Amino acid sequence: MDQDESLPPFYSATVLLSYMHAPAVGFYYLGACMFGLCILQKTRMVPQKRRISILAFMVTILLAYITEVLYYLSRSIADSEYTAPQFFAIRCLGSILVWSPLSYMLWASKSLRWHAYFGAFVVQFAFEATTCLITISTVPEPFSEKYPPLIISCVRFFVSLLLLVDAFVVLVTKQTEVSTDEERQSLLNKSTDSLLGPGSHMDYGAIPFGSDFGDDEDGPPEEDDKDLKAQQAKRLEEEGGWLGYLKGFAVFLPYLFPKDDWKVMACLGIRLVHMLQERALNLLTPRQLGIITTELQKAYETKSGVMPWKDIGLWVLYSWINSYAGLGVIDGMANLVISNSAYRRITLLAYEHVLGLSMDFHTSKDSGEVLKAVEQASSLNTLIEMVLFDVAPILLDLFVAMYYVTHLFDAYMAFIVLFMGAAYIAIGFYFTTLSQPKRRDYVEKQRSESSTVNETIHNWQTVAYFNRFAYEYKRYAENIINTISAQYQYYFRSMGGHAAQDLLTTLGFAGACVFGMTQIVTGRKPVGNLVTLIMYWHTMTSPLYVLSYSFRQITSSLIDAERLLQLLNTKPTVADQEGAKDIVVEKGEVEFKGVHFHYDERKPIIKDVNLKASGGQTIAFVGETGGGKSTMLKLLFRFYDVTSGSIMIDGQDLRSVTQASLRDAMGVVPQDPVLFNQSIRQNIRYAKLDATDAEIEDACRAAAIHDDIVGFPDGYNS
Repeated sequence: MDQDESLPPFYSATVLLSYMHAPAVGFYYLGACMFGLCILQKTRMVPQKRRISILAFMVTILLAYITEVLYYLSRSIADSEYTAPQFFAIRCLGSILVWSPLSYMLWASKSLRWHAYFGAFVVQFAFEATTCLITISTVPEPFSEKYPPLIISCVRFFVSLLLLVDAFVVLVTKQTEVSTDEERQSLLNKSTDSLLGPGSHMDYGAIPFGSDFGDDEDGPPEEDDKDLKAQQAKRLEEEGGWLGYLKGFAVFLPYLFPKDDWKVMACLGIRLVHMLQERALNLLTPRQLGIITTELQKAYETKSGVMPWKDIGLWVLYSWINSYAGLGVIDGMANLVISNSAYRRITLLAYEHVLGLSMDFHTSKDSGEVLKAVEQASSLNTLIEMVLFDVAPILLDLFVAMYYVTHLFDAYMAFIVLFMGAAYIAIGFYFTTLSQPKRRDYVEKQRSESSTVNETIHNWQTVAYFNRFAYEYKRYAENIINTISAQYQYYFRSMGGHAAQDLLTTLGFAGACVFGMTQIVTGRKPVGNLVTLIMYWHTMTSPLYVLSYSFRQITSSLIDAERLLQLLNTKPTVADQEGAKDIVVEKGEVEFKGVHFHYDERKPIIKDVNLKASGGQTIAFVGETGGGKSTMLKLLFRFYDVTSGSIMIDGQDLRSVTQASLRDAMGVVPQDPVLFNQSIRQNIRYAKLDATDAEIEDACRAAAIHDDIVGFPDGYNS
């Protein structure tokens, strides 16, 4: 807006405060919520009457901003020469963008982190009061058109004061604080029905951390990870919040980025350089095309016939460097080196740790879960990679985009992009919430279908005995129909969300282009700026989807990392004592002295056993099942430590020697032998890895199985 040269006092301050107003309120609220989440700040219930009055004040403030925008719009339509003060319009539009979700979340949330709301109200009152006072002092001509906005501002000031007083009463009133599942939950998907109505459980009115934006079809339902969630919640409380919780993962950093491995560190440097280069070229490439367009337009108007070869060359160079044919392939190779190094180090760390755990761990855990924890070690690298090289750059891109579109056109263009982004995220949350129950139902139906066919094939003989082929066919057909029906219900909701988001981005793009065109036809901006905007649009909007995808991936990777961290934090119950020495076997004399042992203290297995076996002596343990025969051997191999008493070999207490030397000194034929998927020769050699073929065959002759083995078609190689 063209202003008179004699600007009123405090004009610059008014402009600055207007631009800062909405961001200050919004960022304070978000920052306070994140801080409260990190320290596990308790939420509190707000009485219904007080909630209604506060909500009424907030809606009044929101309506006041909308009214002011409508005033500027109507006056601009009525008077073609009038241009609304941009800083006032931006303040109103930004405040609408902030107060709309704040009002909704207050209505939808059952309990709140009230400190965040109260602080936001304080910031709102401070800005509104200051702006209102400055405006009152600067109202004389030629700024008399500010009288209607001034009245609206005074109304907001008064309502903000009442809102602040009401919020302060809530703050100082002693009420029962609510410690919610959300505060301590793992980053696992949970039901987020709270977005659909006032019966919400989405505490403090912020982001439902269990939600995702997309279609994580293959993700397991949260019921599969109940134990993990409970352990994660316990560690959250022990660590005092999310900051302490996340610090626990710092133990993996030396394995992800080892300082002593110059290749990995060099590749990390390459990736960081490429990340910065990509940020710059994401901006420079469309900008250069806009410059070319402007130069071509000038050449057309002047009929000069001059080609902007220099600008074209720079555009081609930028495009090449920013493509996979340029530095992208180097970045890809560097990422491969880092990923493989991290996978090797962390997988071997987990594998070695699992092998070193005691027998009680291996007998009490599902082997599939243990294997899953080891195999998912690579998820840690995915987690770090996405945070450093996906999410952080995207957030930087968004801030740069806001600045650059303002530079290309003006702040209204930035607001169009910002509003579209906020609406995109809101639509994503809404439709995700709507589709999540159907997604769970769909996954359950898939599992039921898979379980039915597996059971039938596995028990084919039983099905055949009773001639139930028709019955099983009908049962499986019903499962398929149920799965398809659940899939339709889920996909209809999911695709509705995608359609709404795509429609929003299309309308946003059209609106931005039309706004840009109006500035071009009025001569305020060159046509090259519009070309730059069109080319830059994808860079601005793609982060919206990538952020939602990254959130799902980070959530999944953090779950895997939590599982691995808990595995590595598991300590063996049987460990070598400090200063333990290798066992020295001379006579091979074994002695049990007053040995007591139990797996469960309520049920003793071995009671006061005393025996002595001299070297070369043969002793058999005979008794009923569960009498402790196998347990005696487990104690001898020190898979468990005795509850009391001692076991000696040649006068050496087993607890005073290393487990490795003890087991190297003994041979065993297990009660239930388990063979590796290797040849007979390799399985026999497992007890002595350097045994010769002759030694293996001699051992088999001693066991009277040599003739049987050589009778096989492949002999010892079977």
